[in-house]
Amino acid sequence: MFEKLYSIKLPMDAARQSLYIKGDLLDIKDDYVCLKQNQTIDFATYFNLFSARKWQTYTSISDVRIQLHIRGNYRITVYEVSQQQKQELYSETGHDDYQKDISLQSCQANFITFAITALEDGVQFFKGAYYGQFEDAHDTNIGIIICTFKREDYMKRNFKTLQELMKENPHFHVMVIDNGRTLPETRNEQLQVIHNRNYGGSGGFTRGLMEQVNQGTNNYVLMMDDDILIETSSLERVYALCRHIKSQYAQQMIAGSMMSMDEPTIQYENTAYWGKVRLHSLGQGFDLTTAEDLVRNDQLPMIKNKYAAWWFCCIPVTVVKQIGYPLPNFIKGDDMEYGIRNHQDIIAMNGIGVWHEAFDKKMSPVVNYYSDRNMLILNEFADGCGRGTVFFSMIARLGRRILRGDTVGIRIFELAVHDYMSGYEGITSIGADDKMEQVKAYKGRKHISASVFFTMIQTLKIFLNYRTLHERYIQFRDNQLQSQNFWKEYLKLNK
Repeated sequence: MFEKLYSIKLPMDAARQSLYIKGDLLDIKDDYVCLKQNQTIDFATYFNLFSARKWQTYTSISDVRIQLHIRGNYRITVYEVSQQQKQELYSETGHDDYQKDISLQSCQANFITFAITALEDGVQFFKGAYYGQFEDAHDTNIGIIICTFKREDYMKRNFKTLQELMKENPHFHVMVIDNGRTLPETRNEQLQVIHNRNYGGSGGFTRGLMEQVNQGTNNYVLMMDDDILIETSSLERVYALCRHIKSQYAQQMIAGSMMSMDEPTIQYENTAYWGKVRLHSLGQGFDLTTAEDLVRNDQLPMIKNKYAAWWFCCIPVTVVKQIGYPLPNFIKGDDMEYGIRNHQDIIAMNGIGVWHEAFDKKMSPVVNYYSDRNMLILNEFADGCGRGTVFFSMIARLGRRILRGDTVGIRIFELAVHDYMSGYEGITSIGADDKMEQVKAYKGRKHISASVFFTMIQTLKIFLNYRTLHERYIQFRDNQLQSQNFWKEYLKLNK
């Protein structure tokens, strides 16, 4: 029995057209493309190709079906793509709607894709889908968790997209954790809006994880930022993967790549890893309109300390129950540590991705405080890190600010180092919302030389007392985050 994998779709706008279809002078209408005689539309694109190798690796798929809604006479050419080698599988003529099953038994290619050439004027392509035949399947429900803070415009747009998705896909359920408490609270079968204290992304996503575990409706959770643009076929892919995942990959997270709102065809990141001092984005700068970069994107390496960012990350609920809950970081680094904590590779696939606002638009001294503090903390949990990497990281971050003459950055870094020294016991001694207000109001020492001096003194203390500080961080995670007790108290859910 064949099951739908995901839709073959037309572009949502001109800026993203080459991520969906390619062709010269295409006449794109609202819901179809009209072709003249001998004109070709190519679907060897980020969102519309079929990632044969990935589906064969992670699932028990044996055959793939291409199903298309077309009007008119045409020729369809289906081919395999790997390492920039394009090999034709077959070519045949058709009239109106098309369906073809392809055995994957001998397929070694990265992708299977196709092109349609009109044999007369007025051929119309509307839509299509890929279907798969599998040896087994699992009942699957996915809870989408979105954490938001006073971003009603983004949420209205994403609500509309997700509501359309859920009409045809009742196995999706949306839970919005509203840290700003500006959206009306809602609780129905497929949509929940829950008010929460403003404890940042960490507090919002953790609240969502606890609610999902306690409700027991879904066996996967999909973490998503509020300021993204969603392609629903990405969500369809995730569902099909989760439904048919092989047992040896059942504990892995599924990552969505990030493309920039400003440059919508350029990939910002497709998973990343912590390199002891800083993070390294994989697939950064890939042009997703080129066959070369699509193949490269399909072959990203397994690497230590790899993680999936929570702008789009699907996590099995069994993993949450096994490894516990995120660090109370407010923002920055909680998703990194959580992925690293799972000690599994990350599943990524062309066609699973979102567009996100550029991060450089969000930088500020307050954001830098959380980035500096939490990246130092991350060294306590990442594999291969220790006294030396923490010391080097502090010296490098301080030195960079000195060389830039960034006096505001130097002062805020002193606060970040001081709070890092206090451990999570100190960091969480007041509410995360109150802590943020403290950081926003922080002015630092009057003389910048004094700030540099005291930061160096703190750095030396950390180096000499590293083992004690390290054990405090490990014990906090192991003792406080395995159950919901700490977070319920911290978020004041018991009151």
